[in-house]
Amino acid sequence: MATPIAPGRRAPALKEGDEPGLAPAEARRGPGGRPTREEAERRHRVLLDTAARLFVAGGLNGTSIDAIAEEAGVAKRFIYARYADKGELFVAAIGRFIEERLAPFGYFEPPAAPAEPALVEFGRRLLHLALQPEPLAVYRILATEAWRFPNLATAFIRSNRERIMGGLVRMLQAHAQRGEIELADPQMTAEHFFILVAGIAQRFALVGVREEPAQAERRLKAAVSLFLDGCRKRQEPQAATETKASPRPA
Repeated sequence: MATPIAPGRRAPALKEGDEPGLAPAEARRGPGGRPTREEAERRHRVLLDTAARLFVAGGLNGTSIDAIAEEAGVAKRFIYARYADKGELFVAAIGRFIEERLAPFGYFEPPAAPAEPALVEFGRRLLHLALQPEPLAVYRILATEAWRFPNLATAFIRSNRERIMGGLVRMLQAHAQRGEIELADPQMTAEHFFILVAGIAQRFALVGVREEPAQAERRLKAAVSLFLDGCRKRQEPQAATETKASPRPA
């Protein structure tokens, strides 16, 4: 809550660390003039959010520590106290960005609908996320920078498996328990679903091509149908009974 200013007095000028609507920085500092733990955590969140936004917009090489510090309202020493260099900040900021964007899939609960309509609906949500400008920008960054920052690629794969694939695996397991599909390897089957549903559309979008909504919906339903054709539970074929004539006695 902002500190009230007495009538007739001007508000003190904002200094480094101050923000409109917040008390001056001195009110958010602990003993010795250092920021309180809560204030340091808040500044760190602002730093990561700002860095992610600037990295997504300008890439790693096009974004400077000076620009991040100025935009986040923190001193460069605040950044270097936590990260050895811009590369470490890049990995932390983009990793957090990915986690936040994938979070809704972590809470996805399998619907009671049959497999086909349920997977079509999940596919729509998946495509909505995958084709947004920011996730596409992150994908481009991963494609160009992952070789320099293997930790970033590892974090991306882990987040995909824990968020998107985790929700999809739970759905597939629910349909397997109902006897609608067979599921030998849940994780691999979920990854195949992702490629079938989002792979082509995402590649089109990365080069600026978007399908018409009707065509995109047709492609989605065809992908789900093809996926289910590969993992629906099959009936055991009935053994053919052959009657052999008994040899006549001589």
